[in-house]
Amino acid sequence: MTGNTQASNRVINALCFDIDDLTYSLNTKNGVSFSSEYLVDKETYGLLEFLDGLGLKATMFVPGYVAEHFPRLIRAITEGGHDIGSHGYEHIVAEQLQQKRFRSDVVRSKKRLEDILSQEVSAYRSPNWGITARTPWAYDVLIEAGYSVDNTAQPSLLKHLGRSPSDMVPFRYKDVLTVIPVTSFKFLNRSVPFNGGLFCAYVPIGFQIRYYANLNDKGMAFNYFCHPYEFGPGGANRQAWKCHSLAATMYGMYFGIYRYYLTRLTGRFRFGPLKEAYGSYIEPNVDGRVKNLAGGLL
Repeated sequence: MTGNTQASNRVINALCFDIDDLTYSLNTKNGVSFSSEYLVDKETYGLLEFLDGLGLKATMFVPGYVAEHFPRLIRAITEGGHDIGSHGYEHIVAEQLQQKRFRSDVVRSKKRLEDILSQEVSAYRSPNWGITARTPWAYDVLIEAGYSVDNTAQPSLLKHLGRSPSDMVPFRYKDVLTVIPVTSFKFLNRSVPFNGGLFCAYVPIGFQIRYYANLNDKGMAFNYFCHPYEFGPGGANRQAWKCHSLAATMYGMYFGIYRYYLTRLTGRFRFGPLKEAYGSYIEPNVDGRVKNLAGGLL
């Protein structure tokens, strides 16, 4: 499965980043407050420099707490040509928040980002892929809050919504919310997420390239995501295992590898923000033009 390079190069794939601080995100469930010791701003500036060197543009999903503490960073992201989406406010999953707090969280995040940018923010991605079959109300809340695009749905959620777990084609939820499923892979007859981050950290890059090339050869875009702490200066020194978390320890073991992965992938595939990869699936405006995920019209 080598893939047709010419065919693959016609497809634009979505590049996304979750702009949260690893240590803070792992500790939010313990009720910790934001600290000046967190490095998300420095790491994100390092990421922006890296992406600029490769000529890449992406969609950045930003938690409200990051926007609150680093408004200049949020402006720098858009000034660099990247799109902004919401990643919740506190970086806590919907099930933990429950419906009332979840509504407050997504509304607060959206408003904070829009106040900083003076433009609409209508794309959302849940922290830790936390919209699941146990939170069937979450998509309705997102619609009520004014969101029109979601990039959270994993195979298990798709099944709950009555779709095939392996279906990666975007669809409309209640004819309002465009749901862009995460890219997945069939493993032992089960669809599992295969879209960067911890899901691909230990998968050889050669296999990733072959799999994604096969999708592009079929005319299908894939979406790929990472975090600033996998790129930014000092990321390798985070000593994430001190958080006493298995996930943090696994993250800490591969800090830096995505610089190599993304450089290799960029040499083989075309990337852009979600709006470029999936623009034809996004809700059209009244005059037929496609609505930009970060506001405005394409």
